[in-house]
Amino acid sequence: MRPRTPKNHETSTTPPLPSALSVATERLDAALRDLISAHEELLKLAAAQRSAISRADARSLADVLSAQMAVAQRVVELEQQRQGAVVLLGKASPTTGAMGAKTTIAQLVRAVADPARSRLLALAERLRELLNRLHTEHMAVRAAAESLSSHMEGLMRQVCRKLSHAGTYARSGAIDSGCAVVTALDVRS
Repeated sequence: MRPRTPKNHETSTTPPLPSALSVATERLDAALRDLISAHEELLKLAAAQRSAISRADARSLADVLSAQMAVAQRVVELEQQRQGAVVLLGKASPTTGAMGAKTTIAQLVRAVADPARSRLLALAERLRELLNRLHTEHMAVRAAAESLSSHMEGLMRQVCRKLSHAGTYARSGAIDSGCAVVTALDVRS
C-alpha cells in the first residue's frame, strides 16, 4: 500500500471566512433595505396624517403622530447602522480614498463586485426616490395643516365677534382697543 497523499483539489468542510468588504457590503445592504421599509411606512403615515387633517379628526391625528414618532426613532437607529456600515465599507475598500460628508453610495461601492454593487446602487436610488416623495407629501401635509389652522382661526374670530356684546372686537375678530365701551352702573343702590 502506498501512503495517501493529500489532493490539492479536495474541498474543505468549513466555509471560507467572509472578507471585511463583503461584511460591510452586507451591512450596508441590510441598512438600506430597512431604511426603505421605514420610509415606505412613513409615506403611508403621511397620507393618513393628511387625511386626518382634512377630516379635522384630532384622535386619528394623535394616533398617526404617535406612530410617526415611533418610526422616526427607528429611522434614527437605522441611520446609525447605515453610517456604521459606510465607515466599515470605507475602511475595507481600497479605492474609497478620503471620505467626506458628501461621499455617495456610488463612490463607496466602487470596489464591490458587480452583483452587490448594482444591488446597492438600486437600493440607494430607491431610498432617494422615497425621500423625495416623502418630502413632497410632508409639504402637502404642511399646506393642509396651515389651511385648517386658518379656517379654525376664522371660526374663532366669528365666535368672538358674535359673543362680544360690548363691541370690543374689530371686524377682523381681533380685539379693537379703539372702541370705547359705554356702560352705566349704579353703585349707590
